[in-house]
Amino acid sequence: MKPADPPGLLDRAQSFAAVAAPTTLATALLFYFGYVSTLTRYRHFGVDLGALDLSTAELLLLGTEVIFPPLAGLLLVLMAGLFAHRGVQVLHRRRHTRVTKGLAVFFAVVGAVAFGRAVAGVLFPNSFRDEVPGVTAVCLGLGLPLVAYAIWTYRGPRRGRRSPSEVLVLTALTGLVVLGLFWTTNIFAGAYGRGRAQEMAGELNTQPLVVLDLQQPLYLPDGFPGVQQFALPAEDGQPFRFRCQGLRLLTEAGGRLFLVPEQWDKARRTVVVPYDETVRVQFLPGANP
Repeated sequence: MKPADPPGLLDRAQSFAAVAAPTTLATALLFYFGYVSTLTRYRHFGVDLGALDLSTAELLLLGTEVIFPPLAGLLLVLMAGLFAHRGVQVLHRRRHTRVTKGLAVFFAVVGAVAFGRAVAGVLFPNSFRDEVPGVTAVCLGLGLPLVAYAIWTYRGPRRGRRSPSEVLVLTALTGLVVLGLFWTTNIFAGAYGRGRAQEMAGELNTQPLVVLDLQQPLYLPDGFPGVQQFALPAEDGQPFRFRCQGLRLLTEAGGRLFLVPEQWDKARRTVVVPYDETVRVQFLPGANP
């Protein structure tokens, strides 16, 4: 019996692409949604994401907490859609023509209204600024595909190969679904980041309390309640002359500490100090959440 030929370079490349492509896509999506969520989260505190200098691994971890709710919602919608499609197939087999045509009309009306709503949301975004986040994106992703499914339900299953025009239409509809899903998740990531920022701002007392010993005092503007600065006793060889206490730790990134007052609003500022030998830092535990 002749032994099988070893796999060639092309076969190995195809095998690698089959594994690497989905992994790369998932990594890119996690990175992107983590970026969007973190950008909106720290923008609430007046901090640009570029100033944090977060690593790719950190953004990927932040992306995982964003992707789970949309993914769970997508799976639930897919399961409901599969059950509904299964029910339509049973109605077709049992020749319930009146029921299937009634469902087709219902699907067509809902799909047309959803697509019209999506077009209005795209053309006149200011008119729908206060909508529930993601409504326009969901309507865009479901409108025309639902109309197409209504046509299929009305006609019934057809055997044989699909024509090139049908394949083109299916490809376009699939693209709309993917676009709507991506847009919806992007909106959710931004809303999630803003929600986390508001949650953090309301619970800053649970963040570590920071005591800074400095060579020069911080020039803090008015409006930092609870923050105190005073001179330390002068000692020979002691480089730290001032102490600042009462700030809360927002985050540490890029070799710097981002500090905020315990009572936060839009009139406050985020203080940034180096996290190195030029500053002596003490952390005290915050209140239990």
